Amino acid sequence: MNQFCEGDQVETKKLSSEVKGVDDAKGYVEAYANAYNNEDSDQDISHPDSFTKTVKDDFKRIRVYKNHDQTILVGVPKMLDAKDPYGLKTGTQFNMNTDAGKNMFFDVKLMHDNGQNADLSIGYRVLSRDQKDSRIITEYRLKEYSFLTSWGANDRAIATSVKHKRDPQDIIDFLTKAYNLPYSDHRLIAIEDLLKTLTLDKASEVKTVEHKSLFELINNNF
Repeated sequence: MNQFCEGDQVETKKLSSEVKGVDDAKGYVEAYANAYNNEDSDQDISHPDSFTKTVKDDFKRIRVYKNHDQTILVGVPKMLDAKDPYGLKTGTQFNMNTDAGKNMFFDVKLMHDNGQNADLSIGYRVLSRDQKDSRIITEYRLKEYSFLTSWGANDRAIATSVKHKRDPQDIIDFLTKAYNLPYSDHRLIAIEDLLKTLTLDKASEVKTVEHKSLFELINNNF
């Protein structure tokens, strides 16, 4: 058994997951943050009971970030179901009063509405492993989970496969759909600028931080 120490470094583990539900009116999303009985890219297997204790004990301390950045709090967990047979099911209330929370929610919605998977990643410490098979994690200490702007390492999707669209016109269509969502003003300006600079041959160089973030979103979904 691994002894838990507060000073231990938090590890992360990603899952490419189909979003199970999106409530536009409330800014609420349900999605899986971890899958059970599945060997991930770290050669770990999460036992179905591995999150039971931490969800019970730590629920009020668990946070929801963007890209594990503790300075970018995008929401709070409203529901954590450790008993779901597939994996750790989350229900996240995004903070729609901040640009970070609002933009991340609509990024997730955009992917969901286009039949694509969202990337979630947990920030955790391993408290114990199976004595006979060290790959099996029997208990986690969950610190936070994040919605990501890059692909997850776990290749187990639930139902839908990612649509790999390489045609520049498909990218333009994708951006047009994004432009029609109620993103923050700053994000909408970035989308509009990208639409203006795209050609049917290639996208022009993206120079600002906001543009770079959005361009990564495009690349990650096509």
